[in-house]
Amino acid sequence: MVRYLYAWTPLVVVGAVVLLSLPWLGLVALIVFALVVLAALAAVVWTIVAAPLAIGHAVGRRWRERASVDQPRAALSLAERGERRSGEAR
Repeated sequence: MVRYLYAWTPLVVVGAVVLLSLPWLGLVALIVFALVVLAALAAVVWTIVAAPLAIGHAVGRRWRERASVDQPRAALSLAERGERRSGEAR
């Protein structure tokens, strides 16, 4: 099966050169190539911006979790517990 692929390679290359030698098809191919390069550049920029941002969010979340664990929560007094229960019954 692969041998047939190699047999078609010269035909594909010559056909591509002939089609791209036409001025308007060459211009269309250039525009498509420029759009592909622009999309690849946008993906690289997005990766460069998004990776440190995600790392920063993860580190910030970890620091907040550790800070909340270190500080014990205040216990409610008996008066506050009674006020909360009576407020919920209303």
